[in-house]
Amino acid sequence: MAAANRLNSKAGFTLVEVIAVLVIIAILVAVAVSRVGDNRSRVVAAADKLKVHLRHAQLLAMHSETSWGVSSDGSSYWLFTDGDTGNQRIFLGEEAVTVNLPDGVSLDGGFTVSFDSWGRPYDVADPSGASPVDTNQTLSVNSPGHSIAITITRETGFIP
Repeated sequence: MAAANRLNSKAGFTLVEVIAVLVIIAILVAVAVSRVGDNRSRVVAAADKLKVHLRHAQLLAMHSETSWGVSSDGSSYWLFTDGDTGNQRIFLGEEAVTVNLPDGVSLDGGFTVSFDSWGRPYDVADPSGASPVDTNQTLSVNSPGHSIAITITRETGFIP
């Protein structure tokens, strides 16, 4: 009789158990994918914000008698004026002088970009006596697995 019961009982999973496991796996995949997507969105947001701040510095320079620029140490950046990276100002809409990048996002090394009254870009803090850049400048906003290049067009300072 014991042998007959063993033959009639089928070892395996029920349909409810299989569906429950699939639902749990789907939830774990959704969480993993959303975390990867968040990283890319942070890079895009940081790059867009830096573009706006660069354009703002250019606009300030074009509407004043002094140069304006943006300088970075790789993990943050700031607005400066009068050809002196230490003469920092607050960007519109920001609460502090230094704009810190989100966790996991960095700039490819430090950079300094200044603009003259014509809006032309320079790779030095003080454009007086210097020549405008003769090639397009490229800044890179990075995180593991993602990178966005920001190009500052020579002569015009256009940032697409």
